[in-house]
Amino acid sequence: MITRLLLLVALAVGFSQTARAGCWSWQQCDEYQTRFPIVLVHGVAGWDTLLGIDYFYGVRDTLEQRGATVYTPNVAAWHDAYTRGEQLINQLDDIRAISGQSKFNLVGHSLGGPTVRYVAGTRPDLVASVTTVNAVNFGSDFADAARGIVPVDSATEALIEAALNAMGKVTDILAGNSEYDQDALAAVDFMTSPGADKFNRLFPDGMPASRCGSGAEKVNGIYYYSWGGNDSLTNIADPLDLFLGASGLLIEGEHDGLVERCDQHWGQVIRSDYAMNHADAINHLFGLHGLFNTDPLAVYEQHAARLKGLGL
Repeated sequence: MITRLLLLVALAVGFSQTARAGCWSWQQCDEYQTRFPIVLVHGVAGWDTLLGIDYFYGVRDTLEQRGATVYTPNVAAWHDAYTRGEQLINQLDDIRAISGQSKFNLVGHSLGGPTVRYVAGTRPDLVASVTTVNAVNFGSDFADAARGIVPVDSATEALIEAALNAMGKVTDILAGNSEYDQDALAAVDFMTSPGADKFNRLFPDGMPASRCGSGAEKVNGIYYYSWGGNDSLTNIADPLDLFLGASGLLIEGEHDGLVERCDQHWGQVIRSDYAMNHADAINHLFGLHGLFNTDPLAVYEQHAARLKGLGL
């Protein structure tokens, strides 16, 4: 009787510990415990956590519940990848000094893709892997169209730039980085095809060998991956789909509403035909996505397991 009671107590304690870790007894609570921390880097107009809302909605919690260490630094909402990359480097140096971590698995969405590639090319000592998500690796046709519609050095351009800079300033103040300057024009120009081409000449590691192809998986000790989507309209209940459906009218071929599918490729392409749009890629708006479409959280989970399997 006493032995049976002790056994029940032990099982209850074990169940409680696994429940607190966010997984059940038949699951691995360290399933996503990568060797190096995962760092999620937001795209243009983005933030880390804003008024309690994560840019990568639910991603951090999902991965941490199964053992991952995840950081979500904030970089300037509206600026090019060069400036944002330097801001990210400063934060990674701080994290490394405080935590003792030697390297990081960098994951960047949209403009966050070139941002993390900048860090890999500039400070490879900080980087174990680079993963770009629905990223503007070869620019955005939407940015090209926008620069073609708005006259350069016009009053209209100045007005739009001022509005975007103001929006970015408010975003960064609320996100805790009031010191960041905003440069919407630099951000938009960077995301055009010429801007991306210039950047790619400076930071070519992982560049696909052909249009719509994959690049090298590993360059100079750093692993390169990418994934993306090719569906702009995934849920009629999601108001972001209205914007992405409209912006997608300016893009030829398959796209996620802002970036053409093949322009998202970099390094080893996991997939670029996920049934998700540019916002779905970060599990927004608030986790809304089509019932029969790709579950974004599952993609991040699979990648964390992939990185762990590689010893990263």
